Amino acid sequence: MVAMDLSLTEKQEALKSEAREFFERECPTSLVREMERDERGYPTELWERMAALGWMGLPFPEWYGGGGGSLTDLAVLLEEFGRALVPGPFFNSVAVVGLTILDAGSDEQKAAILPRIADGSLIATAALLEEDARYRPEAIRMPLETREGQSVLNGVKMFVEYANSADVMLTPVRTSQNGDSEKGVTLALISASDAGIEATSLDSIARDRQFALQFEDVSVSPDAILGSVGDAWPILKRALDRATLLHCAQSVGGAQRVLEMTVDYTKQRVQFDRPIASFQSVQHDCADMVIAIDSARLAVYQAITRIEDGQNADKEIALAKTITNHAYKWTTLTAQQVHGGIAFMEEYDLQLWTRRAKVAELKFGASSGYTESFAQQMGLA
Repeated sequence: MVAMDLSLTEKQEALKSEAREFFERECPTSLVREMERDERGYPTELWERMAALGWMGLPFPEWYGGGGGSLTDLAVLLEEFGRALVPGPFFNSVAVVGLTILDAGSDEQKAAILPRIADGSLIATAALLEEDARYRPEAIRMPLETREGQSVLNGVKMFVEYANSADVMLTPVRTSQNGDSEKGVTLALISASDAGIEATSLDSIARDRQFALQFEDVSVSPDAILGSVGDAWPILKRALDRATLLHCAQSVGGAQRVLEMTVDYTKQRVQFDRPIASFQSVQHDCADMVIAIDSARLAVYQAITRIEDGQNADKEIALAKTITNHAYKWTTLTAQQVHGGIAFMEEYDLQLWTRRAKVAELKFGASSGYTESFAQQMGLA
């Protein structure tokens, strides 16, 4: 068995440092709070500055205006996104839709869309979920029907992030029904400005921008289909696998920041004439946070490395998602306890990460499903 080298390269360390310095300067928590109240949900100035740094194009080849970076490079960047709670459609536009088009799009689709995602002039989002709200083929039910020689969509997609700003939406639909739910899944690239799409804003505990989209006789042209009609589930599964791990990296970054905040607080908070950092129980809590976060980070990058090497990573993805869900949720809850009453005040920053940890726990599937998948991979179920 060949050992994996999971240490960051010199360029990745430089990217990490550059992103951290940039977000500490350009994305303070005051901006995060402001964007929770903003109708758009993110500042165009920050988006343009990130585009100028080449971050939207980081994982795309140079001939599409990208930086030729790896999945690991993108994970390193997204850790810093999670640490700073950067608002905006970067994750869906780049990590979900952009990489899926790079993976399975036609030459024409790649040439038309990827350079514009890379320079930030086009924003993409993913309309993945329906009423079932599971990331499973059987949950994809919205039909793509043929009427009078034209393909049309009717139905509802839920929890579509930043649909108010998107130009293009990656939308899985059902083109046939049979006994195998993985057959008959088709991916369509839908223009967000098409007639027949009505968006309704949804409340979110993270206060990000999410929408329910009603599709009514929305026309879909043949050149909007990504891959082959009816055979898109393998494409979508690869997209979900990548996105799950990249979102885990983002969660690891969030948990890391919570740890840093907590350690700083324990050194400043005085109880019984000494900092609470000197109390053994508090020390153990902080040490346990480190163990949880570092375990999650190791699991995430190990799974990403397997994907980059072209290996099956179902077991590693299940492990990474389960551990990361626990690490982010447990770290924020423990931090709340260590901080005491101040942590429950909205004026204090910790709650920003606590709320997002709850959303991250459910994003791309809850822990229970991944735990079952891990057991299956071990031959236990």
